Amino acid sequence: MTTSESQESPYPSSLKKNLKNRHLLMISLGGSIGTGLFIGIASPLSTVGPLGTIIAYLMAGCIMLSTMLCLGELSCAFPHAGSFQHYALMFIPNPIWSYTIGWLYWLSWVLSMAADLTAASMIANQVFPSIPIYIFSLFILVIITSVHLISVRAFGESEYCFSTIKVFAIIAFICIGVYLLYHQYTQTQVLPTFRTESGWFPNGFFSIFVCMTIVTYSFQGIELIGNAAGEAQSPQSVLPKIITGVAFRVILFYVLAIAVLALVYPYGTVHDEISPFVWVFNQAGITFASYMMLFVIFCAAISAANSAIYASSRMLWSMAQDNLAPKYFSEVNQRGVPTKGILFIAIIALVSLFSKYIAAEKLYIYLVASTGQVGCFAWIIIAWCQYQFRHGVNSGKYPKEMIKFKSPLFPWLAVISIIMNIVIIIGVWFGESGYFILLSEVVLVIAILISYFFYKKRNPIKSY
Repeated sequence: MTTSESQESPYPSSLKKNLKNRHLLMISLGGSIGTGLFIGIASPLSTVGPLGTIIAYLMAGCIMLSTMLCLGELSCAFPHAGSFQHYALMFIPNPIWSYTIGWLYWLSWVLSMAADLTAASMIANQVFPSIPIYIFSLFILVIITSVHLISVRAFGESEYCFSTIKVFAIIAFICIGVYLLYHQYTQTQVLPTFRTESGWFPNGFFSIFVCMTIVTYSFQGIELIGNAAGEAQSPQSVLPKIITGVAFRVILFYVLAIAVLALVYPYGTVHDEISPFVWVFNQAGITFASYMMLFVIFCAAISAANSAIYASSRMLWSMAQDNLAPKYFSEVNQRGVPTKGILFIAIIALVSLFSKYIAAEKLYIYLVASTGQVGCFAWIIIAWCQYQFRHGVNSGKYPKEMIKFKSPLFPWLAVISIIMNIVIIIGVWFGESGYFILLSEVVLVIAILISYFFYKKRNPIKSY
């Protein structure tokens, strides 16, 4: 921003670097542990069976790890709240890519926020059935919006608490699940297996790729570390440790929790509980623990919605900075908060109130299905930008000193991440709702591309 521009606006346009290292750790760790694990896990378990589910999460976890290593290299070299949207403008010649992924990702987080508000409200409605789900959605939305309007540190502290609850809950579930398995074995002398009555893969091995939208959706959110780098106090020194450590922890937590769940949760089970995790505790007769798990899932849903409003507001701020969105979204208040963007996002997230007219469970699945693929596209952009950056360093375009954290196995991690995410995107099109998802994506992308050409005529776009 030039000096003359700063004099015209009564507000600054830069974010405050108020996120501490512990905030970064829990934002990245908790951002990927949300309703996709606690609620969405029911879908792959019923579709591909226990073993297929574990393989699906392992595959998605490895892709996530590869992508995060690529993102770590970029975020340490160029800390920016816009993350990969900003990197796309830097490393991909045509700004249409940055515009498209920025708005797609922004919209996916807003819809994801609506999905998580719906999930949290479904849980609250179980405890207080006399209060409609859409009323809970509105109440929770007002609370988390107020937190974000205070300061980025308020978001960091709230997410730190939510993420701590989720992590301890998963550890507790794994311990209790192992105990239940041991108790079951001592009574029956039969070791449980992942094999179902229809075989290891009830619907065939390739059905794993069909359910990958829900699976990858579970991991999406860990790339928030890239957005948070722009508001971190010392990103270059702490990001490398956080990214590698968190990625391995997330894979470990997910795989262990899902393995335990798959062994104690019979294939084909039909139940009324909101989550298989709650079902397990109820079946074991641990009613108190099941209520605690319900509370944890409630916190996970609010945490995911909390992360969504942060990610989408920073993405909107970054696009406004790059002239890819209306300029007034680049303004922040004296506390460094992009208030206009936050309020705009909160208004759109009111789509969660549609639970008054659509069954909440169906609304949740529709919203998740509409956002899962965008995360894969974002991961492709991250990998491609890292490839371009490292290629630029190797060719002398950028000084080698810019690499503060070096992603290993160049260029294979980036290439594998790109190929696997493309495979996942295509594989989902062959699922039960594949035609609907493909049609929705095509319509949405066409709409964004049309808006780009109209926007470009009236607004100069930054180039790097």
